Amino acid sequence: MIAEQFLYFTAKALRSTSVAHTAQMKAALKDKAVNDAQRTREAERVMSVLERYHLTIDGQRILDFGCADGALTIGYLNSGAAHVVGMDVDEGAVRRARELHRDERLTFLKSDVELLPVPDSSIDAVVSYDTFEHVSDPPAILKEMWRILKPGGWMLIGTWGWRHPFAPHLWAVMPVPWAHLLVSERTLIKACRRVYHARWYSPTRDDFDSTGRRLPDKYTEDSISLDYLNHYLIADFERLFRAGGFSCETHPVPFGSWYANWTRPLLRVQSLREFLSGYVWFILRKPSADSSVDDPQLS
Repeated sequence: MIAEQFLYFTAKALRSTSVAHTAQMKAALKDKAVNDAQRTREAERVMSVLERYHLTIDGQRILDFGCADGALTIGYLNSGAAHVVGMDVDEGAVRRARELHRDERLTFLKSDVELLPVPDSSIDAVVSYDTFEHVSDPPAILKEMWRILKPGGWMLIGTWGWRHPFAPHLWAVMPVPWAHLLVSERTLIKACRRVYHARWYSPTRDDFDSTGRRLPDKYTEDSISLDYLNHYLIADFERLFRAGGFSCETHPVPFGSWYANWTRPLLRVQSLREFLSGYVWFILRKPSADSSVDDPQLS
């Protein structure tokens, strides 16, 4: 009860700050148009990362894994890709992507949590942004990635680990960094539910149903579903990628908020990387055809 009260009152104190998210991010949580515009701009961020690490999509067949409604997918096409396959487990998102973006060089497909509906060795490169922390069966999906990538193909994965200060994706109700590491998940969710019903809480778009009516209750479970967030650490991802036969480069990114400027030099300390990485880019490469690496058997 004391821990729950601590989180509740700390969330109340931090709600108007930009500790958890900027003013623009807060606006995006409330306004779909703002969110859509921000998501479109994220394509520019990914393209700058590709340029920084000398990865080119020019003339390539690209898989946008976790495409949502295709805001980034069309960005990759406009940046020089020959063909982009957008893929997502959300059937509604895939349907919206098909309606919004019509081009013979675009294909939108629904996947499931274990299989990707594209042929063997048919993809030159995979770009996955803000998705891999949500993959419920990472070994199965990585094995599929190996199957569909051409020899010498690569993947750029942008994600974060479970010790990120806001890894549970609860920032709207719980702007308290590392809250999920300070208390049990049950206590955390109880505090979130209490915040959700507080008079001072400002609802977001996710707090309303399709008719615009405020959801009467949320945060009623005892834990955060592994089907929604896989709880992988950065080190877990690295072990998975290497076990899958890929070479792996890890590029942690410092926090952008001025609140966290003090963490930048500490990011160089390996033992602190899990806690102090604002984001992480992984670059994976599948060996070329003349490599002796066998098809990995992930379990």
